[in-house]
Amino acid sequence: MKTVLIALDFSEFYHEVEKVGYEIAAAIGASATLITIINKDLNYTLEYRGLEFADQWQGRLFAAQEQLEIIKNNHPETETNIITFIGTPKHEIVEAGYDENISFIVIGKYGRTGFSSLVMGGTSAFVLQHATKPVIVVPYKKQRH
Repeated sequence: MKTVLIALDFSEFYHEVEKVGYEIAAAIGASATLITIINKDLNYTLEYRGLEFADQWQGRLFAAQEQLEIIKNNHPETETNIITFIGTPKHEIVEAGYDENISFIVIGKYGRTGFSSLVMGGTSAFVLQHATKPVIVVPYKKQRH
């Protein structure tokens, strides 16, 4: 079965990526796979609705899983799978794209900005360079330059 891999990072504009990914899935009669990789290289404290976790990674994983379930439930007309774990997003998205059922990868143009983007490297640029499936990059700026 054809599947659209929708990479979400929960940055400010992730809803645009979600929207485009599901539109493509509907247009080609495909299922969707939502993927969020908790970046093992970013370290910050997470407070999530007063819940306590063994470590920040488990808290971030729980929050991502919960958010992906909400997105899945918002699109009942499309069969949707969820992938989330701790890793390196750019490598894991490319790896997930190797699945023979994946038809397209949909990813946002920007997640982080500024210095952290320079240090960590552009995930979308990496996916574009290394993916073996067509990649659809969703821009966040909707006005002309």
